[in-house]
Amino acid sequence: MTDIKNFKKVLLYMPKGISSAMNKISTENTSRINEIRLRINKPVSVSSYGKNYFVTENGGLTTHKSLGIVVQKNDINECFRAICDYSLHSYTKEISEGFITLEGGNRVGISGTAVLNGNYVETLKYINGINFRISGQVFGCSEKICERLYDVKPVSLLIIGPPLSGKTTILKDMCRILGEKYKISVIDERSEIAAVYHGEAKNDIGTFTDIFDGYPKGEGITSAVRVMSPEIVICDEIGGKRDCNAILDSVNSGVKFIATVHGSSVEEVLKRRNIADLISNEIFQYGVLLGSGSRIGEVMEIKKIV
Repeated sequence: MTDIKNFKKVLLYMPKGISSAMNKISTENTSRINEIRLRINKPVSVSSYGKNYFVTENGGLTTHKSLGIVVQKNDINECFRAICDYSLHSYTKEISEGFITLEGGNRVGISGTAVLNGNYVETLKYINGINFRISGQVFGCSEKICERLYDVKPVSLLIIGPPLSGKTTILKDMCRILGEKYKISVIDERSEIAAVYHGEAKNDIGTFTDIFDGYPKGEGITSAVRVMSPEIVICDEIGGKRDCNAILDSVNSGVKFIATVHGSSVEEVLKRRNIADLISNEIFQYGVLLGSGSRIGEVMEIKKIV
């Protein structure tokens, strides 16, 4: 279920005409929306339990494109400036990476034309699309996992699911529950787990949890293990070579890892080269598969993998 307060917060960054229509959406429908997308010359769309709808002027949700509010170029430009707090140079790094994290952990994805410096994206110009992902905590959603796997001692766990399956939501709740029992370091590269804003965590992530906010995962893992002696390191969306190498380098410290990874099945994920290296070194003992669509966030399978 969507955090209504966070939904209302993201509307503050939108042009008046669009935000006015979004404010008219019923509470019941609002509670199910996890993404809001603005694209130039296309209708405003929202995602709800894996399905896409267009937003009408009176706040209705429809599958008929012709009834949706059309986003103009000026709407995108106004929204983009507001997201950057009217100071684009202050968000150069975030813009180059294609996302900005707002208060409350709401993440904004940005698409446009890349300005390259060699092989690297230096910034974006001609912004053409903005995607708001609504953050929130679902208290108790990870209890089944925590009770089954973490009652006696920590284990290493991969949380697997397709996009928008609730992986990060499960991760937040595991932080909250396990952070009352174990020493945890959260590597929060995109400020989505702890929702740090101006140095303060807005989400409840447990008493014994330390936050490495904005760190690239590889550097964050290395620093956390070196300076905080955690029992568990938690991070979102692993899979890159640097992430996996940092995890491998930390294995001798005895720390356990909880991480998410995109995938449609445990077996499919285990075939990927970098993940396979972690499994062959017995880094992760268990995999949890989450449902999608109408079964978002539902634990479909808990499987021992080593």
